[in-house]
Amino acid sequence: MLPDHVIIPGLPEKRTRLGGFDLPWSKRSLKKPASKTLVIAHWKGAEAPVTAVKELETALSSMTGREVGVRDDPGVAPREIVVSSDGSEVDRGGGGEMLAGDAFRVERAGAHSIRIRAGSDRGLIHAAADLVTRLGARLAPGVAPFYPRIDAAAIGRIEPYAVVPSFARRAFVSDIMTWNYNFADRLELHLGHDREFIPWMARRGINAFSYIRHAHDTRLRIDEIAGMLREHGIGAEYGGHVLQLLLPRERFESDPAMFPADEDGNRLASGNLCVSNRAALEIVRDGAIRYVADYPENELLHIWGADVRRGAWCRCGGCRELAPQHQYMAVVNAVAESLAAGAHPRQVAYLAYHDTIDPYPGLHPLGNVWVEWAPRERCYSHAIDDSDCETNPRYFESLKRYLEIFDGRCHVFEYYADAILFGGLAFATPEVIARDIRAYHAIGIGSISCLTFGAFSLLAYPVNIETFVRCARDAGADPQAAGNSVASGRHPACSAAMGDAYRAIADASAMVLDYADVMHPRMEPGKARRKRGDLERAARMFHRAIDAAGAVLRSRGEPLARGEHQLWRYSARVLEGIAEYLGAKECAGRDRAERGEAAIAKIAEAIEHVRAIDLEIKGTWGAYDLEWIREAWLAALRRGLEANTQQHQEMP
Repeated sequence: MLPDHVIIPGLPEKRTRLGGFDLPWSKRSLKKPASKTLVIAHWKGAEAPVTAVKELETALSSMTGREVGVRDDPGVAPREIVVSSDGSEVDRGGGGEMLAGDAFRVERAGAHSIRIRAGSDRGLIHAAADLVTRLGARLAPGVAPFYPRIDAAAIGRIEPYAVVPSFARRAFVSDIMTWNYNFADRLELHLGHDREFIPWMARRGINAFSYIRHAHDTRLRIDEIAGMLREHGIGAEYGGHVLQLLLPRERFESDPAMFPADEDGNRLASGNLCVSNRAALEIVRDGAIRYVADYPENELLHIWGADVRRGAWCRCGGCRELAPQHQYMAVVNAVAESLAAGAHPRQVAYLAYHDTIDPYPGLHPLGNVWVEWAPRERCYSHAIDDSDCETNPRYFESLKRYLEIFDGRCHVFEYYADAILFGGLAFATPEVIARDIRAYHAIGIGSISCLTFGAFSLLAYPVNIETFVRCARDAGADPQAAGNSVASGRHPACSAAMGDAYRAIADASAMVLDYADVMHPRMEPGKARRKRGDLERAARMFHRAIDAAGAVLRSRGEPLARGEHQLWRYSARVLEGIAEYLGAKECAGRDRAERGEAAIAKIAEAIEHVRAIDLEIKGTWGAYDLEWIREAWLAALRRGLEANTQQHQEMP
């Protein structure tokens, strides 16, 4: 008897080649499919839809238990695939209205056949995955595809439908340093995640991936996955916080006038540059243009300033009267002007973030400059357009003003899976994400991205990642369905219990995320007293999730459930510690110091739960990056206990 579902962790070993790509079907099936063989027919040409065909072949073979034959067919149009459930002849009446971008349509091609058409090659990949989900497949984040057994005739019974993505650009973003590429074993650990995550991104309609480079990075991209991104139709974007790299710091000794000055006029080797210095501006411009010339696959150039609050821009006599927004715009416009006039025209991103999050009067971006709006310090307990929130109205207003200045050219950069912002704690905010994305779509935003931290984000924020990919394709998607899908896809044998656990985490998240940087609880005393009670209640909510996962572990012992159980224990313990820390700061003298140190010790000891998680599940960030970042968090908490430190003082 066949099982009622099949999980496919990889591809069959038997392969042939098509268009230079390994494919899991036999040569015999390409020639003359046997009876009861499903047939996938595609356009005959150099740009055959190899990845989309492979995805369909793997899924349909697993779901139906049948052999799948694949053939090129001159009667099938480009960017079209025909699937026959019984190998019969199909209607050759393809065509119809033109589709643009990643839009796709699934329609009848005969009594037992369907036709998939798309506006782009990667649209066929998205369509293939969407089709198999409608046939019952589950493509949850962080686990292998879940393929149920179906009757092959169900393929021909699919009702026609079309999908036009709500956002033209749907991207994930990662800091390139999180690959730990200077250590071979750590890099390989991350690459193992990439080999699963990149196909998953393509299946879920993600069409861009952006690397964030920092001043200490020696790479602009991860070469090892460049081909995989390309094969899956995912555009690559490079850049990040690179102004400090584009003006090499070793020039400081010979020409300090190129570098920013502080309030007293002292030139600094840190920070960005002196935009009043024409030579400095030209060096930065030329270096940015080389990024594009050397990496022609780069679809969007991100030229960002130093990743700090205040102090990175110049205060010399020539720059003092220029706001950070104007200094930054001078740099971006210089790069954009040269790119527009040269051989490699590209969009250039102006990052609205920290010092530049609010627009300043008199900004005049060139036509190929897009604002990249990144509201990191917003509230994630409320939606961005929630007028009752004490924080978000200011941010939403800044976005709308930027939209006017840039004539609608805007990328939104969100933090729904930011392990640093969230302190490595597990959170779920599906309702907030869904409402955010509806609000962004309603005001005309057509591009959205989400920061991730490799495998750790899939462990800690699977509901958020699932909600993001659903809503980025369909701004009206149901966030509750996203949560249910995560539970059933990641834990098919115990989805009800784990669904309850994810909902408990969502309830806890709403109580916590109204201040930026969970591990930096800087707030005025009145809010600190209120927040202490919120954190205590949130910790109790986490214990609901811990109990649910514990019951699953006792009955099944799933490695993934074990990892989530440990992470949720870490999260509860840290929240308890932060609540006690805020309580200590209400005291004075020795009592303040002793209670504060005890709270910090509780937070520090919680890391043992993360250390107990399997390496492959927590990834490089959970295994290595969290270890050094937490030391900075703990040091900042200790400084916050100093008697002359105000409770609302900003911590680094």
